[in-house]
Amino acid sequence: MMIEMLKLGSLLESDRYVIPVYQREFAWSAEELMRLVRDIEGARKSGRSEYYIGTLVTFHDGDVYEVVDGQQRLTALSLLFSLSGDGRGIRLSYESRPSSVESLEELRKGKSGKGHIFFSSALILAEALKGCEKDEFFCYLENHVFILRTCLRPSVDLNRYFKIMNSRTDQCTRGDVVFSYLFSKLDDSREREIAKVSWKGLSDMSHFLAGGIPERLYNRMIYGDGIAPLTESESDAWWSMIKSHTEGDGDSILASLDDALVFDSEEFIRPHVRSEKGQRFSPVVTFDEFLLIAAGLYTGEKPVTDDRALTDVYQALTAEWTDSDVRSFIHFILKLRCLFDTYVIRREGDEWCLLKYRDINEYTPAFGKTGRELIILQSLFASSMDSVCWLVPVLSFLLSHTQASGEELLEYLKTLKGEGRRYGLYLEEYFSKGLPSPPYLVEGNGKLRQV
Repeated sequence: MMIEMLKLGSLLESDRYVIPVYQREFAWSAEELMRLVRDIEGARKSGRSEYYIGTLVTFHDGDVYEVVDGQQRLTALSLLFSLSGDGRGIRLSYESRPSSVESLEELRKGKSGKGHIFFSSALILAEALKGCEKDEFFCYLENHVFILRTCLRPSVDLNRYFKIMNSRTDQCTRGDVVFSYLFSKLDDSREREIAKVSWKGLSDMSHFLAGGIPERLYNRMIYGDGIAPLTESESDAWWSMIKSHTEGDGDSILASLDDALVFDSEEFIRPHVRSEKGQRFSPVVTFDEFLLIAAGLYTGEKPVTDDRALTDVYQALTAEWTDSDVRSFIHFILKLRCLFDTYVIRREGDEWCLLKYRDINEYTPAFGKTGRELIILQSLFASSMDSVCWLVPVLSFLLSHTQASGEELLEYLKTLKGEGRRYGLYLEEYFSKGLPSPPYLVEGNGKLRQV
């Protein structure tokens, strides 16, 4: 590991940096951008000879630094330098995000625009700079502001960093790294764009998949052309169908996908994705756990249960994969998520529910009277057993019965038996009385008590 304290001026027209595809999109708020300018100007006015602005964690590959942590700050600084007027900037690019690269280049040339978050962020920064002596500000920025750059060895386990970054929503997750393994295997640009938008919806387990993917694309993904819906089609047929619907047939779906990832489009993104105000639920598993279950079901092997091993599992799984293997897996995991959303309970507050998605904030109870029985039985498993013990067999059943009725699933669930003291207590205290088993209970003196 090499650690360097660098003046920001040394980053200009120097080393090349790339933001890998698994990193989250730029998401600094107006307040964060204004604070950046305010803090630097405050340090300059107070006469500080050195001002430390944060860290940059990278992998050094040839003549390129791949950014592992600090990409939000690096992007903000690049936008700030674009306003200096001298044409110089940080040599920063974004893997598979052409509109981000183009927008940053336009700003460096002194041009303005709209439709991308970089342009609106630059306007905010420009407004903040109005209260500064511009020449003195940029002179100070180049020569007195420092960033700590850490270069990791290729053998470093990123799990250590993910553990630290888990609570920081603007940083990458293990799921993002898994996607980078898959994405790197896809050759077709259209398939790469479809995969990116799909993964964004997949990774948000607190919403239905239907609410996390551009609406028109989702409808085609799920319902196809009326002949090859997702849950019934083979991978090749489904990909052929979905690609045929993004080939300039007048809907301009493909043209919007990059914007959908970076700057949510009014036309293509459902309201709760754009505003993040849609109804949120608590799933019975995290996305990392869902990915581990998916890997096990896809390979037919017993799933790994330690989510810290997620990146290792997928690195090994995808090592020899071709683009065809990746297409097959993406088709598979989309199908699995649809089945999960349709048949598996989730929590709304402290109450279990089994809902059918209609539209944003619009749901109806699923499976009628049978739905109540499904909630009671699934909540018994969810509250008293490890998720892998019951979800794996349930999802395996659903993969082979993709059009199962509520009654058919209920009959299958009745064949599953739990074990252990906790299961027995829930069975006696709730299930036997026809009640859902509440979460957040612990054992005490041989009984269950509320936390």
